[in-house]
Amino acid sequence: LGMAFGTAGEGIATGAGNLFRRVAQGASDVAPGVNPSANVSDAEQFGIPLSRAQATRSVPQANIENQLRSQGVLTEFDQTQRGAIGQSIGSVQSQLAGQAPVIAGQASAYDNIPAALRGKRDALKAASQDAYEGSVNNPDVLVSGRAVQAIPGFIRGRLNADQILIDPMYHQGAARAMSFVDNYIARMPKPGGDVSSVQAQLRWVENLRAGLRKNFPPIGQDAPALKAISAAIDDWTDEVFDRGLVNASDDVLTELKTARAKWSEYKGMAEPRSKHGRKLNPQYEAQARIRNIMDKDFSPEEIGQYLWGTSVASPKNAAFMTAQELRRHLGPDSTEWGGIRQSFWLRATRAGDEVLSPVQIAKNLEGLLNGNGKGVAQTLYSGTELELMRKYASVMRNLSPAREGFNNSNTANRLMPALQRYGMAIVSALAGGGSLYSGLEPLSALGVTAATGGLLKGAGSLATSSRAAAATRMPVPINPTGSGGATLRGGSIPLVIGQEKRRPLEITVGRPGG
Repeated sequence: LGMAFGTAGEGIATGAGNLFRRVAQGASDVAPGVNPSANVSDAEQFGIPLSRAQATRSVPQANIENQLRSQGVLTEFDQTQRGAIGQSIGSVQSQLAGQAPVIAGQASAYDNIPAALRGKRDALKAASQDAYEGSVNNPDVLVSGRAVQAIPGFIRGRLNADQILIDPMYHQGAARAMSFVDNYIARMPKPGGDVSSVQAQLRWVENLRAGLRKNFPPIGQDAPALKAISAAIDDWTDEVFDRGLVNASDDVLTELKTARAKWSEYKGMAEPRSKHGRKLNPQYEAQARIRNIMDKDFSPEEIGQYLWGTSVASPKNAAFMTAQELRRHLGPDSTEWGGIRQSFWLRATRAGDEVLSPVQIAKNLEGLLNGNGKGVAQTLYSGTELELMRKYASVMRNLSPAREGFNNSNTANRLMPALQRYGMAIVSALAGGGSLYSGLEPLSALGVTAATGGLLKGAGSLATSSRAAAATRMPVPINPTGSGGATLRGGSIPLVIGQEKRRPLEITVGRPGG
């Protein structure tokens, strides 16, 4: 009999203890696959506090916290958390800015970009012209006349080596190009009389090259031959310098190549073409956008939308190439590029001056990092920065309640305080009625009613404050249950010295029979 009473007493005590912890301390279960200590640590990296439901992803705890919010108990915590989110957005922005100034808003990034691009375009044109002046436009840079007269034969030799046949019936464009070369070279003066040798200005040969490219673009079935003809002119130029047939140093050849490259880049900014011959220019859409923001009167807000579209999670087509072109022209260390990097972060986290909801921030970052914006993000940010944003997106997802614990109507939570008041009134009335029935005087019975109500109200207030404290001050349960990964350290236990260098002690908590 004693053993039976002892077993029963232990069961009652255990059940009462579990009930008290549930009522006064909240749920201690952890969602499957969740490590609440890791979630808290990630959030602390950004200075954001988590509640227990957010750290554990526990549905019962989410329901408890929903009830507390309906009673206004967690208002102060929620306000503190929202303020921390706003501060964390600014902190990450500062990290992304690096040495560049921190911009005030999304549109601020585009204030100076048109002027910076126009400056780059004009600088390329000027640099190309200067390089030409020092090379082909220098009348003192002369090439052996015999070498110039050998250009048609040099070209035909390269065509034969590449096994490219020019049939005048089927390759009329290439045939006319070779006739153009023959006629051009034929106009060069020949030695005669007392003149034993003739030299040509390097500019004269460069004009031949420019004439070929302008009048005979590589189109259709003539394209292979026309490309080979232009390439042969460039090879001839390299060879005459290598053989010492130009009365100038190799620096002149380097300057000539610089002039050609800068002029080509300038033309890509000022007059982009949709095709190079019959081949589509994959950069054309991006180059056209850059040309338009240089030449058209766009506001900063319009520039951002024109380049990328309205959604940071799903930018415009070719936004990836646009980002690459801007990075190349502006420079990865420029103030303007630093502003663009910040603007994408602000577009993902803010709407004007207002901070977006955690759900929307997580959705925007997911699209930017792993969805349609992935190519743009990889151009904008380093691997370390991308990992930082992924961790931030994970924290934002944790701030939203577990879906199963989200009460869309919230009707029960709103009715709960009224039901509790009615319940306490009924219990108090029953206590007073029972006292009166047992023989107490009416005034004494009324006192019992009031005392019972006071005790119940006090117990309810204590339970509510205890649950609120557990939810906000101890996000990691000390004795977790369920099937998630957890650590033994609760949120209220301070770190010991050197704890940051240790791995947390993990325990596996399984359900009976699991």
